[in-house]
Amino acid sequence: MESMTVTNKVTSCEQLQELFRQAQAQHQPVSLYRKPRPGEMKVDFSKWNSIDVFDIDNLMVIVPPGILLKDLNAVAAEKGLRFIPGDTPFFANLSVGEWAYRGCPNPSSWKYGAGKQFLLGASYVFPNGDMAPVGGKCIKNVTGYDFTRFLTGAYADLAVGVQYIIKLMPQPACRYRYDVTFPAVSGATQFVSALQSRTVMPAWLFWADETAGTELFGCEQQGQRILFELDGNETEVLAFKAAVDSLVASCQGKAAVEAVAAPDISFLETAANRFWLCDELKIPYQAVPAFRDFFASELTKRSAQGGLWGQLAEGKIHVYLKQNLPDRDDLFAALQTQAKALGGTVSGKYTRLYQGGSTGPLAAIEKSFKKQLDPGLIFNRREVTVNE
Repeated sequence: MESMTVTNKVTSCEQLQELFRQAQAQHQPVSLYRKPRPGEMKVDFSKWNSIDVFDIDNLMVIVPPGILLKDLNAVAAEKGLRFIPGDTPFFANLSVGEWAYRGCPNPSSWKYGAGKQFLLGASYVFPNGDMAPVGGKCIKNVTGYDFTRFLTGAYADLAVGVQYIIKLMPQPACRYRYDVTFPAVSGATQFVSALQSRTVMPAWLFWADETAGTELFGCEQQGQRILFELDGNETEVLAFKAAVDSLVASCQGKAAVEAVAAPDISFLETAANRFWLCDELKIPYQAVPAFRDFFASELTKRSAQGGLWGQLAEGKIHVYLKQNLPDRDDLFAALQTQAKALGGTVSGKYTRLYQGGSTGPLAAIEKSFKKQLDPGLIFNRREVTVNE
């Protein structure tokens, strides 16, 4: 008889430490933030969600891993503040722990910087049951090697964050959202190029081609769609809006016939019968038309359908496949090679999640670290495909 998955609801550091120690002794595999297989123990932090400290004067909050970004933002908004990486609908239902596990993605990185800049410190429990705090409540406390960001490397499975020190920012006085379409991807990239030349920039920008956009927004899409938002003081936003209206028109853009809401992509990659991969490719926006042509040709070879979407201005391009291809590894190898040829980079996420390995200059360090602090290799030890 096939063994069942057991779920453990954890609400304290001590409880997690004891769970890991017992799992090491019993050689029991433990799964967190990944889909467990039968026989694996699943850890659930959903009830560990009460804010520990809210320091308005220092624009800082200390939270456990289970609080959802939308709930954290709701509490912050009541005090006139916001958590920038969660200040959009895109990751509304992601917990802080899941956000950190994914490498601290930030849809508003174009204006406000990388998501990890908003993580000042954290406390981690290692798979052997040990615990350590890293970072601090202010930037000056971080000296030498930035251990917080090493442990928060996307999908690294080196340790489990149990308490996060989060930087907040004031709410803007004014926001204005656009939903526009362009007939060709060249028009969309031309528009982004024009925005790049401005001293003021959108808080976030989200692009989708026809195929990906139709799936994401649930309605037939014609052309390239770009959603973005301006924020700041009212005078600044209104002045920028006038300039943006002119730029949209000059790039043959127009307001979408039917406006849509920005999608929540928190668990998009777990969708059945589709394949979504975020944060693998980073390509200069000027090279996106060439990359899209290459992607289309690779799909044609395989009689497949798919699309591209993402934070176009920041070069973060995500992949959508309408079917799960048997030669998907070959496709992504080709996409990775082409991205690099166009001056882009790859994160190694596909290799980490679907090929059971890590890549990059820190791969050897990660493996050594993992062996020492997870001697039984119990924590997220198997490749687990999110679409199986």
